[in-house]
Amino acid sequence: MIILSMGVLAAAVAALAFRMYQYKRQIRDFTKTIRKRKNADWNTPVTVDCFGTDIVELANALNAYTEVQKGLARQYEEDRRALKHVIAGISHDFRTPLTAAKGYMQLLEKSAGLTGKEKEYLDIAMDKVTYLKLLSDDFFEISSWEAKEDKTSKTFLNVGNFLAECILQQYGWIEERKIRTDFQLPESDLFVETNEHDLKRMMENLFSNVRKYVNSYVGVKVCSENDALVLIVENDMEEGRTPDTDRIFEPFYRDSARSMEGSGLGLYVVSCLAEGLGIGLEAECKTGIFRIRMQF
Repeated sequence: MIILSMGVLAAAVAALAFRMYQYKRQIRDFTKTIRKRKNADWNTPVTVDCFGTDIVELANALNAYTEVQKGLARQYEEDRRALKHVIAGISHDFRTPLTAAKGYMQLLEKSAGLTGKEKEYLDIAMDKVTYLKLLSDDFFEISSWEAKEDKTSKTFLNVGNFLAECILQQYGWIEERKIRTDFQLPESDLFVETNEHDLKRMMENLFSNVRKYVNSYVGVKVCSENDALVLIVENDMEEGRTPDTDRIFEPFYRDSARSMEGSGLGLYVVSCLAEGLGIGLEAECKTGIFRIRMQF
């Protein structure tokens, strides 16, 4: 009888140990699934191998919670897209009255024959409207880019020809201010796969930044590093100017010179476009030279 009781007890202990093993294994599986869902893999269902009532109820509750979160995520994404399109539309509508206001003010300036304080006040108003127009243009560029569904339309672009055209457009102010230049463009045909419109917008903003802060030198260089094409735009700066390269691509960052012209969005636009094109972007400031590197 004692031997039989010991056998029954051993069997019961073995069954309990097996059930505990099943529970632990099921909990580990739940943990793995939840970790996947943490990374937004909402389509991974919680499954059960151990069909105890408590485990099944827990699995059902987790799956029901996941369905709620999936619905919220879908709604968030739809709302986010709708908001981007609304902002893009508002930014477009915002530019129209500013353009008209600036035009009327220019007509008034030319035809009214204002003098003294009247002309001074008109000049101040013109400066403010010009700044708002610049700000609205950059805002429109950002909102339009963010609302655009397809950001990856690319073609093969001849780097040398493209850069030569971009530089030629800057020739006027460079010559007028007697800026020293160093343009090192590829001598043979060199192609990159990119979006020409977005890359051109990036170069326009980079040259606009150079124009505001350059002292006496600007350079554009193309080189190869680690099997990647690197495009460098650099300029010297006035003594004492030290931009924060960790913040240079933040919106509205404008160094320490708040009186300097511009909206503070130019390099932010560059960073947005670079991200969409898969271009590595970094800024550095060494020995009085501010340099932006783009890696294709």
